[in-house]
Amino acid sequence: MQEILWSFIKGMSWFFLNPLFYVILILIGIHAVTRVKRERSDFHVRIHDTLDDFSKGIFPGLLIGFIFSLLSVFAGLYLPFGVIAVMSAFYILLGLTLRKNLFHPVFAGLLTYVVAAYVPEFSTGVGLIDTWMGELQTASLGMIALLVAALVVVEGILIMSVGAQNTSPILLRGKRGKGIGAHVISRIWLVPLFVLVPGGAISTSSWFPMLQMGEVSVGIALVPFAIGFHHVVSQSMPEPVVKSIGSRFMWLGVILLAASILLISLDFESLSIVVVALAFVGRNALILFYRKLEVEKAPYFSELKEGLRVLGIIPGSPASKMNVSIGERIVKVNGRTLDRVEDFYGAVQSNAQFCKMEVLNENGDVRFVQRSLYENEHHELGLLFAQPEKAKRRKVVG
Repeated sequence: MQEILWSFIKGMSWFFLNPLFYVILILIGIHAVTRVKRERSDFHVRIHDTLDDFSKGIFPGLLIGFIFSLLSVFAGLYLPFGVIAVMSAFYILLGLTLRKNLFHPVFAGLLTYVVAAYVPEFSTGVGLIDTWMGELQTASLGMIALLVAALVVVEGILIMSVGAQNTSPILLRGKRGKGIGAHVISRIWLVPLFVLVPGGAISTSSWFPMLQMGEVSVGIALVPFAIGFHHVVSQSMPEPVVKSIGSRFMWLGVILLAASILLISLDFESLSIVVVALAFVGRNALILFYRKLEVEKAPYFSELKEGLRVLGIIPGSPASKMNVSIGERIVKVNGRTLDRVEDFYGAVQSNAQFCKMEVLNENGDVRFVQRSLYENEHHELGLLFAQPEKAKRRKVVG
């Protein structure tokens, strides 16, 4: 029992010794600072604190990673240290691009698979690197495919459960040069997974693991993985689109996960390149599909003939307490009709103690919301609108 406990503690230490863990934290920090600068440039206010990116990028991944770790260890996800080291190196190289959609297991996993399957053996003269490369050359290709498929499932779950409720407003120039509002989901999630590694105090048996590796002793290592995702929604409300993307990613991963398990069970691991390739092609095809939909439809957050559509709401502001939702239209404030954003500010300031708004929901139903205003509260109520004159031309590819 003591040997098993020591093996577990040793496995935990690999997590903090892996430089990828610190690269993930640095990239989350860079993303947080960039987002805050963009929000201040567009709206002259920080919508979410930089710590929000760390909490939303780490804690959900910890929970889902723990659940998938139980499944992966029982199933027998077995990765030699050579696979972990090479995949981490590819992750770090992809992270240098600062492109979130590239900082992803389908890219790092595909590159690792190609090296393991098709690069001939070579020697660098550096003992540790040569050891890792030797382990990579003899690694189970099916296990690499299994890992990639599992992380695509994890990505889908994270996008549906976390990403859909955590988009950020942005001002852009549309395809005709007209200023529009949009929402961007742009995240890097840290996903730690326990995997089986060579050596240790745990012996395989007839019932463990599910995918038999023969009678060997294995240990457990905690490995950091990253999932980056970036998408801009300008043609509709963001939540339904983001949930749809997450759902399709998840089912793509489930299908590939079942295929990889089947190939390993039937000892057809040489065909697992199909799983990795489909993960790469399928995920990127879905991203391109949703980008094409964005181009084909008219912008949702744009100037209206009557009223102003709510693009965003600052957390903790008066508007957040008035039960106003993103996507609703505000047509009157304190009895004044609205045509421009300046009309809204003037109407709010016409009564320093009280605000009454006439609001149209997505179904066109009219409702009235009102609230007393207090000293030191946000003078603009905390509502954000698409302001065409402030929109900028930006590269929205992540």
